[in-house]
Amino acid sequence: MTFDPNPYLAAGIPQDEARRWWRWRLSAEQARAWRRAGVTDPALAVQWATAGITPETVGACHVAGLSAAEALLWHEYEFELDDALTYRKQSLTPDQAFDLVHGREPGSRDDPFGSLMAFTGGGEPQDPTQRFLARAGRADALVVYGYIKESWTDDEAGAWAGHNIDAATARMWKELGLRPSEAARHVRRGLGPMAVARAWWQAGIPFEETASWAGAGLTPAEAAGERARGVTAEQAEALRALRFDS
Repeated sequence: MTFDPNPYLAAGIPQDEARRWWRWRLSAEQARAWRRAGVTDPALAVQWATAGITPETVGACHVAGLSAAEALLWHEYEFELDDALTYRKQSLTPDQAFDLVHGREPGSRDDPFGSLMAFTGGGEPQDPTQRFLARAGRADALVVYGYIKESWTDDEAGAWAGHNIDAATARMWKELGLRPSEAARHVRRGLGPMAVARAWWQAGIPFEETASWAGAGLTPAEAAGERARGVTAEQAEALRALRFDS
């Protein structure tokens, strides 16, 4: 599709900026609506839209101090905006609210290594295994022991264990290209690596693109729709990066 600046110019959008909106597959009308709502970065506009936020509702997010990256988290846990803002006022994170809705007490796990870290003097331990235990935080004992048994106790292992994901499953998530926090959001919804891989395969998303689309916060169906519109995996990866920059 060839870029035509005229509709954007008619909407009051300079040509150099218009091309950026066009590259993100946003029409002149959509660009004008987002700009009027105070969103001038097309990548950010797409991130808001992916989270189910419109130019008409983004103002409520701005007032509440809700960023696009955080809105995506609430979207991934299938909360509507009103519910997300309500739980957020209660100082709940998306995963905590998800636990609450599903009858689980948020943050109720015991810390089996608290006394050990207290014994070692607290602070940032220098020994790799002690540092791993510190990063593992409230992970279940069997999860932690699994990493130690495999001699996988670097900072990356600590990040996976910190989400209470066992070593074998962590390696499967890594094969999909997902980061610990991204995999943890699937785990909280009761999904394992194979179930996630199957869902993306059934949606027709190439394996090598899965992590970019999933990391950007899209469902398989949403990703398939964006690909059909011409949005690329590289653009999805840019959205993914925004989540970690926010």
